[in-house]
Amino acid sequence: MGFAQRLRAELAWDGFPGRVGFAAWDLDEREPVLVDAERVLHAASTIKVLIMITALRAVHAGRVGLDTEVELPAERAGGFGVLRQLPSISRISLRDLITLMIVISDNAATNAVIEVVGFEAIRDCAADLGCTATRVVRRLMDVNAPGRNETTALDQARVLDALARGVALPPDLTEHALDVLSRQQVRDRLPALLPDGVQCWNKTGELLGSRHDVGLIGTDRPRAVVAVLVDELTDERSSTDHRGGPAIDRIAALGLAVHRALR
Repeated sequence: MGFAQRLRAELAWDGFPGRVGFAAWDLDEREPVLVDAERVLHAASTIKVLIMITALRAVHAGRVGLDTEVELPAERAGGFGVLRQLPSISRISLRDLITLMIVISDNAATNAVIEVVGFEAIRDCAADLGCTATRVVRRLMDVNAPGRNETTALDQARVLDALARGVALPPDLTEHALDVLSRQQVRDRLPALLPDGVQCWNKTGELLGSRHDVGLIGTDRPRAVVAVLVDELTDERSSTDHRGGPAIDRIAALGLAVHRALR
């Protein structure tokens, strides 16, 4: 029995709050377990993994350096992050912007990275990594801009799969990206129930009515990829706040199930 069969035996969808898109597979065996994995929905902050990879590709191409200082606008995006609260900081390195974008999901940092690389480069990177339904058409928290940033569970898993296998980036920048993901501070979903010694390289996302987490799970190296995107949540906590709610615990259980399915 392989990973996919073991995982399917672990999964329980009865009573799952909201509507879930799920994709997971062992990075070596490569047999996917998919549940509504191609349904398109709002990416929220999970899109920041793709933006990070796009920026690191620009570094590899020599168009920008990790230590290049990026000028920040006076008006900065709200939501999660600290740069909006630090107006005295007018310039910051691309390296630190990427860290803030992933580790604490800073929206102002994300928008600065988007400004550096451009929407076209993000689109091209998504296509190159095999994404079929991922679109980045607006800056974070730009509520007046048309469209929305979209993705699927399958596309999110494809992005992380390409990163883990060294397809997305050269070895040094792959290591850098995984290190940043490993320092993610929001640990209430996929990593929450994992035993000591098990690592999770993940990026969460949340909107009112939505809770997402996408990540890689393993010990000394990533061994499985998993993407869980949940929307249409109607409970009071999920509908009125960006933290907590019943989907959080269910996503944590899925992370543990993925770990248990590994051998």
